[in-house]
Amino acid sequence: MKLSIKFLTSSIHSEKSRQWPQFLAVFSAAFLAIGSGFQNGWPSPSVPKLLSGDLGFQVTPEQVSYVVMIAPLGYLIGSPLTGFLIDRIGRKYTLLLLSIPEILPCILIATCSNVTILYIARLVMGIADGALFTSLPVYMGEISEPKVRGIIGTIHSFGILVGMLLINIYGSFVPIRTAACISLVVPLLFLITFPWMPESPYYLVMRNRLEDARSSLKRLRRMKNVEDELTKIRADIKRQVSEPSTLRDIFTIRSNLRGFFTILGLRTLQQFSGIIAIAYYIQIIFKQSDGSLSPAESAIICAGLQVLALSGSSILVDLFGRKPLLFFSCFGSAVLLITMGAYFVFQQYGYNLSSFMWFPTVCMVLYNVVGAMGLITIPNLMAGELLSASIKSKALGILNMYLGVCLAAVSKLFQWLDHDFGMHVPFFVFGVCCIIGIVFSYFGVPETKGKTLEEIQQVLKGNTNLKTNTGNDKPKNGNVIIDRI
Repeated sequence: MKLSIKFLTSSIHSEKSRQWPQFLAVFSAAFLAIGSGFQNGWPSPSVPKLLSGDLGFQVTPEQVSYVVMIAPLGYLIGSPLTGFLIDRIGRKYTLLLLSIPEILPCILIATCSNVTILYIARLVMGIADGALFTSLPVYMGEISEPKVRGIIGTIHSFGILVGMLLINIYGSFVPIRTAACISLVVPLLFLITFPWMPESPYYLVMRNRLEDARSSLKRLRRMKNVEDELTKIRADIKRQVSEPSTLRDIFTIRSNLRGFFTILGLRTLQQFSGIIAIAYYIQIIFKQSDGSLSPAESAIICAGLQVLALSGSSILVDLFGRKPLLFFSCFGSAVLLITMGAYFVFQQYGYNLSSFMWFPTVCMVLYNVVGAMGLITIPNLMAGELLSASIKSKALGILNMYLGVCLAAVSKLFQWLDHDFGMHVPFFVFGVCCIIGIVFSYFGVPETKGKTLEEIQQVLKGNTNLKTNTGNDKPKNGNVIIDRI
C-alpha cells in the first residue's frame, strides 16, 4: 500500500506540462494581431489607389500623408484606456472588446464618401492598435511558461506580419472598399474562437480568484497538479503588488525605471529604424526606384519573406537570446539602409543604373528580413517581460502612447524628407539610427532568455542571485524591500 502511494505521489510530481494549449490560446488572440497588420500594411497598397481616385473622390498627397499618420495618434486614446481595463475587467475581456474597433474601420472604409470619414476610420484603427500593444503582450507573457515564452511572444509580431502580407496581396489587386470587406473576416474569426480561451492566471490571482486561477493553469498546462506553479505565482504577485503602484513609482523604483526606459529605448529604436514607416510607403519607394518588378509584386515578396524570417526568429529567440538577435538586426539594417540611400543618390545624379534594376528589390527584401528577426519582434516580446505586475498596466499605457507619437512622427518625417530633400535622405537618417541601436542593444538591453517574470525583476533590481522567492523567505522586518532612487 505504501509503495502504491509513493508511486502515485511520484507520478504526480513527475507530471509534465504540455505547451499546445498555450499556443492554441495565443493563436486565437493573434487574430487581433493580424487585424493590426491590416492597419499597418493598409497604406502600402492603398496610398497609390487613393491618389488615383479609387474611392470615387479626390484625395490630395497632403491629405494622404495625414491619412497615414493619423492612425498612430489613436494610440493616445487606446493605450491608456486599455491600461485601465486590463486590471479591471481582465486581459481576456479587454481583448474581446478590441474586436469592436477592429470591425468598425472596415465598415467605415467600405462605405466612406469623403476624406473625413477616412480620417475617422484610420483613427479608430489606431485606437485598436494602441490597445492591442498594451494588452496582448501582457496576456501572452502571463499564460506562457518560461521555456516557450520567447516563441509565444513572437506570435504577436508574426500575426502583424501575416496581416501586412495579406493586405499587400489582396489590397493590391482589388478596390479599397472590397479589401475592407475582406478584412472583416479576421476579427470575426477572433470573436468565434477566443471566448473559449482561459483568462490569465496572473490576473485571476491578482483578483484573489484562486480557484479560477487553478482551473486556468490546469487548462493551459494540461496537468492535474498545478499547485507548485500556483504557489509560485501567488508569491510573485504578492511581492509585486505589495510594491507601490502609482505613476510616480514607475520613475522612483530602480527596477521599474530600468524596465520602463529599456522598453522606451526599444520602441524608439524600432520606429526610427524605419521598419514601419518604410512599410507604409513601400510601394511608393519601389515606384521611385525603377526596379525590375512592379511595386505591388516587390511589396508582396518583402512581406512574404518577412513572415518566413520571423518564423525562424521565433525559434532563434529562445536558442540564442534576445540581445544577439537585436544586435544582428540593427547591424544588418544599418548596412542595408545606408546602401539603399546610396542607390538613390546615384539615381538622383543621373547615373545609368539599368544593370542594377534588381538591386532595390533585393536590398528591401533583405532589410525586411533582418528587421523581422529583431527590430520587429524583440520590442514586442520584451514589453510583456520587463515590467512588474504592480505598474505594468500604467507603464504600458504610457509607453504605447509614446509609441503612437513615434509612429506618427516617423511616418510624417519620411514623407517630409522624401518630398523636400529626396528619397535618399530618410534612408540615411534611419541607417544612422540603427547604428545607435547597435550600441544600445549591446549595453542597454538585459537578457531575459529562459527566465521567469519574477527572475527578470530580480535582474532589473541588480540581484545576481536568481533563486526565486517561494513565499517562505521574507525580509526580516516583514516588509517588501523597495530599491528607490
